Amino acid sequence: MTSAAATGINVRAPDRKTSVMRLPNLRQLYTFRVLMQTQNVTEAARQLNVTQPAVSKMIASLETELGMPLFRRIRGRIYPSSDAVVLLAEVEQLFAQIDALQDGISSLRSAEAGSIAIAAIPTLAGTLIADCLSDFARSRPGIHIFLVSESSTGMLGLVGLHKVELGFMYDPPPPNQALQADIIGELEIIALLHRDHPIAGAAEITPKLLADQRVILWDRDTPPSQLIREAFARDGVVPHDHYTTNSSSVAKRMAINGIGVALLDPSVMIGENRPELVVRAFRPRIPLRLYCIQSAYRPPSQITRQFLAGFRSRVRNYSRELQTSLG
Repeated sequence: MTSAAATGINVRAPDRKTSVMRLPNLRQLYTFRVLMQTQNVTEAARQLNVTQPAVSKMIASLETELGMPLFRRIRGRIYPSSDAVVLLAEVEQLFAQIDALQDGISSLRSAEAGSIAIAAIPTLAGTLIADCLSDFARSRPGIHIFLVSESSTGMLGLVGLHKVELGFMYDPPPPNQALQADIIGELEIIALLHRDHPIAGAAEITPKLLADQRVILWDRDTPPSQLIREAFARDGVVPHDHYTTNSSSVAKRMAINGIGVALLDPSVMIGENRPELVVRAFRPRIPLRLYCIQSAYRPPSQITRQFLAGFRSRVRNYSRELQTSLG
């Protein structure tokens, strides 16, 4: 193959600076759009609140950058070229997209559009959070919601990987620089039992009252279960924990079936109205602190912040209602 040097021909690489076309700015295109609509420089200047020379100068700069004439002036009137008519269609499409963008930004600012992605432990996902999200979406039909029911460990992973913006759990999370944990409310352990249970008439349930009764507890690895067992130990009582589960819904079902007294998360009773069930306070009081987990590196969206504010309020209200009902 013969080289360029052998032929004596000087080969020069394309000049990148001269090969890139400079795009017109929005001000130029908006002036062009108004002038095409009015077909009159004087009227265009009036609508744009500028002088006629300013309109002419803006159009001239646009023609220079595009490398083509857009208008002809004949006897004091202007006539658009065929290229100007084609360009107008593109410009109208561009400004329609800009209008849509502005509408979208306005919706995001007012939290009327966008998406919310949340992970939570099953009991919270199926009660407090699902109810709050439903109310939130009812007044914002344009939003998209992703709610996943997950274990505490799985939920922390989803938040850390930015698969969801918020996570909710009762256990205090382990230290992690990538995550931010905030307590947004506090509930308390309740006792749930069948109305025919021998101790159903008690005003409150204590470890000593449960000394000879079978109890349904969370598995030993959960902090709430550990706190319950510590309360039994302080009273010198060994719980008859024949039944353990990692699900409050399962514990509730077992209590409905009358096989024991369930000590569990009160939110599992939201929306329940079963006459055969009795809810009692468990004493000593064992708090359930509700944690909200967020990424330490990515701030939540406006719509997520508004949801979180509403959820905090719902948890506070439910906590007050719970305290009133337990006495």
